[in-house]
Amino acid sequence: MNVAVPSALPAQGTITDHTVAALSAARDTVVWDRALTGFGVRVYPSGAKVYVVQARGPQGTKRITVGRHGVIGAQEARRRAALIIARIRAGDEPVPEAQKTESITVATLAQRYLREHVAVRCKPTTAAQYRLAIERYIVPALGIRSVSSLGRAQVADLQHALSDRPAMANLVVATLSRMIEQAMAWGVAGEMSNPCRSAPKYRTRRRERFLTDAEFQRLGRVLDEMEGEGRISLHAAAALRLLMLTGCRRNEILTLRWEDVRLEAQELHLTDRKTGDYSIPMPAGSVQGHAVPNLP
Repeated sequence: MNVAVPSALPAQGTITDHTVAALSAARDTVVWDRALTGFGVRVYPSGAKVYVVQARGPQGTKRITVGRHGVIGAQEARRRAALIIARIRAGDEPVPEAQKTESITVATLAQRYLREHVAVRCKPTTAAQYRLAIERYIVPALGIRSVSSLGRAQVADLQHALSDRPAMANLVVATLSRMIEQAMAWGVAGEMSNPCRSAPKYRTRRRERFLTDAEFQRLGRVLDEMEGEGRISLHAAAALRLLMLTGCRRNEILTLRWEDVRLEAQELHLTDRKTGDYSIPMPAGSVQGHAVPNLP
């Protein structure tokens, strides 16, 4: 950890709401106040900032987290810091037992993250990926641990367990990293650095291939044959034809409604949670015949 006093602080060195808001750091940095010795603010690369206290007492030096910037202000943090410093120097517990807050477990964080962040902010496909990574891999491996106890070793073990599936390993570590960042923003992770930042990604091969004209025609014939023999339902065949002819994503077709289909304009009107409404042209083949299924 780098300990420094950047030039963002005014000449008198007093930590205020204004000076803290202006602070940024490329790595974990503690900025100490010049007016109250032992009072500082820890700045994370993510932009999160927490007020801290460091003082020496009969049992040695202790560093305590006072509170998160944005949850409490600099003036309140300074008031609490002065009390904590006095308690440490007197040999008392820095924070009375009734006021202590512990880091939550990874399983508890996962539930809150899925409920309050993923369900609200993420698209269905992204939410499904996060849920898979969390419920199948992160919680079974780390669920009983407290968030603040996570270190590089735990992240490395989790990543290595998925080394035969590099894309999934990268997704799991990235998801865990976002969970920890959110826990820090919520103030439920204690004082910690995100151990996922130092985990290098596995190399993956990009897989992208388009059907040739011959393959496209053969797939169409197979769909006709399977539909005629009753080996595939009308709706499944129609959905596959729409995927072939429009280039839509799978969930865009599976969740399509009649009100989204504009036959006169020969287009599909879709909604994206992040980018808003947009339209996709429907080739003639997707409008004629039986390409459009019975939609809800």
